[in-house]
Amino acid sequence: MSRVGRHARGRSAPAGRRARLPWVLWGAGVLAVVGGLVAIDRVWLARERVDASDPAVQVAGAVRSISGSGSVRSATYDPTAKTARIEVTSRYYDAAKPVAENREYLATEGRLGAQLALFGNTPVQEVTILLYVRRTLLATVTARQGQKYDKMSVEYGGPVVRQ
Repeated sequence: MSRVGRHARGRSAPAGRRARLPWVLWGAGVLAVVGGLVAIDRVWLARERVDASDPAVQVAGAVRSISGSGSVRSATYDPTAKTARIEVTSRYYDAAKPVAENREYLATEGRLGAQLALFGNTPVQEVTILLYVRRTLLATVTARQGQKYDKMSVEYGGPVVRQ
């Protein structure tokens, strides 16, 4: 007599044990899939991690704190010239406001961003911030380490050039 699916005494295995086996297999499969997904996620995060010690990342973060999230279009750092260039969408420009007021807002936004970008960021000796609205360049702010706020260069373009 075959003993497959039977107890040693010749009786069938209790129905509860047979009913649990598919659930145990299903649970083990779910745990394997979840473990695989977690491993894939960790690998992806490791590849996409940004180096916070990169001067371009630090400069972009400083300007983003002034102009708002999503405002930084691009940030580059040239280690040989020790300069950083940031393209930003201005959050303070408003075409309905007078030109003089917009010029003041753009100068303040650019100078504050430059000042914060240079603060404690010794690898960067000069920063240039280009402020845009859509595709129109509104202002270019250039600042150097140790330069006073009111001595930072501001050049206007587009609709705020005329006054």
